[in-house]
Amino acid sequence: MIEFNAEQIKKSETLLGGIKDALPRAQSNAINRSLTSARAEAVRSVTKDYIIAAGEVRKTMVIKNANPSNPLGAIRSSGSPIALSKFDINPKRPGKRVAVTVRVKRSGGRKPIKKAFVAGVGSGHTGVFVRAGKARYPLKQLYGPSIPQMVGNENVMKSVEEKATETLDKRLEHEINRILEGHL
Repeated sequence: MIEFNAEQIKKSETLLGGIKDALPRAQSNAINRSLTSARAEAVRSVTKDYIIAAGEVRKTMVIKNANPSNPLGAIRSSGSPIALSKFDINPKRPGKRVAVTVRVKRSGGRKPIKKAFVAGVGSGHTGVFVRAGKARYPLKQLYGPSIPQMVGNENVMKSVEEKATETLDKRLEHEINRILEGHL
C-alpha cells in the first residue's frame, strides 16, 4: 500500500493553501501516474523472474484510477493458473517419447515431471498432460502459477512498491508546480 506521508500533505497544503480544490486534484493525478508506473514495473519484474510474455501479464491487470473526490487508486490482477505448455517445456511438440521437463522461473533449472507427456487436443491447443488414473482416459492437464501469484511474489511486490513510492513523490511535486503555474 502506497500512501502520502504527513510531511508531503503538510507541504502540499502550505503551497496550495489559497487555491480551491487544488490539493485533491494534485493528489489524484499523482496517484494515477504512480499506478501506471507501478503496473509497468510489475510487468517488468514478473517477466524478469518468470518465463512469460509481458502482454500476458499486462492483460490481467486493471487500474482503478483515483479522482479528486475519492483519492484512492488500485491495481488488480486477476487470472487463473496458466497451462504449463505456455512456459519453457521440452519437448515442445507432441509425439516424442522423452521425459517432459519444464522451467517456469528464469533463475531455476529444468524440473522433470513424472509420467507427463505433451499432447495436442482437437481445438489445436498443445498441453502437458498426465493420466488421471490407470486407464488411458481421462487426462489431466498440468498448470503452473497464475499471473496474480507471480505478481504477489515477494521480490516483485518489493520492486513495485519502491517504484510506486518514487513516482508518487516526483509526480506530487510536478502536479503542485503545474497548478501553481496556472496550467490546470
